[in-house]
Amino acid sequence: MEDEISDLSANESWGGESYNSSFETKNISGYNVGIGYESKLGERLSLETGFKNIKRGYKVVSESSYASSWDNYEETSTNEAKIKMNYLDLPVVLNTAILTGDFRLYARTGIFAGYLASARYLEQSEYNSSDGGFESYAYNEKMDASDMDGRLTGGVILGAGAEYKGFYFESNYNFGVGSFEYIGESYTHDISFNLGYKIKFNQ
Repeated sequence: MEDEISDLSANESWGGESYNSSFETKNISGYNVGIGYESKLGERLSLETGFKNIKRGYKVVSESSYASSWDNYEETSTNEAKIKMNYLDLPVVLNTAILTGDFRLYARTGIFAGYLASARYLEQSEYNSSDGGFESYAYNEKMDASDMDGRLTGGVILGAGAEYKGFYFESNYNFGVGSFEYIGESYTHDISFNLGYKIKFNQ
């Protein structure tokens, strides 16, 4: 899943020639797995915490094109760079039940702190021209997370969930802030869906 951080574009034309360029930076998110503990605070309230492994990152896409009507020449180039990061998150969430009983419907509000465990850098580019020119490039490298900025992140959690006899489904939106390599301080937007089972130790 992707959310746009920034979008820049430029278009110029003169004397039968034109040049166009664009630059986009987007959040990307992937899987999340974890284990948690929920403590009841009453009939409708419960406090939840635990650990989650969440994939976050961002993608930078740049495109440019040139065309000349004088000789019908055209060329295009694209570049896409991604940094995929695995975070260990510690969430603290307050669940507020709207419906109680065997079928429970609840809202989720809380905060989280995240620590960068590993990262991978991927890049690919391509160039084409109307006179037959073609170039392509691909790169994939595991990064040393200890050398990266932004090992810590944090933010707020909003969501909703439904539970029936221990089985539950949750939808969460994490809004965070961190200092990311190459683009500096930026916001993250993670939307996740969780399916699981709650073991009740007091029964």
